[in-house]
Amino acid sequence: MPAPGDDPAGRRVFFALWPDAEAAETLSGWARRAHAACGGRVMRPDTLHLTLAFLGTVSHERVAELAALLDDAALIGGTLRLDRYGRFRGPQIVWAGPSAPPPWLDALHGWLWRALARRGHVRPDESFRPHVSLLRRAGPGGLDTLPAPEPLEWTPRRCVLVASAPRPDGSFYEILAERPLRVP
Repeated sequence: MPAPGDDPAGRRVFFALWPDAEAAETLSGWARRAHAACGGRVMRPDTLHLTLAFLGTVSHERVAELAALLDDAALIGGTLRLDRYGRFRGPQIVWAGPSAPPPWLDALHGWLWRALARRGHVRPDESFRPHVSLLRRAGPGGLDTLPAPEPLEWTPRRCVLVASAPRPDGSFYEILAERPLRVP
């Protein structure tokens, strides 16, 4: 069933790891410091996330199928050390990410894409670069002028399916389904 303001063709959806309030606040501090060097639009704390799989616009019927994918999954998590800034020049994104992604994150990403492939979704060609977007439309300012951020040891507690709807002040995200991560 379409939500108010949704595209009748479907919803833009993605799977992500969602930070708790404390991690989001720390990442917001990183974003403010990066903004001082690069400009751009700072991501709101309630929109910060680490994307595992972006699927684009999916029919409303398929959204329900994707939500069900999480129902019976036994998802293993762990701790992720975010310790550096990075930049995607094309889309002008400044992000926070790990210098060395932990094995559990690669395993979760791989499991998710295998499950999605069985349902007809095509994995993108580019390699997985785990990150949390901090700024959009960032200017050319140098991240190299910033001191290294204080590392954030983040233990994500849930994997979520999210719908994204564009708004004038940035996208609005609605969590459609979630599954706790089991942390050994």
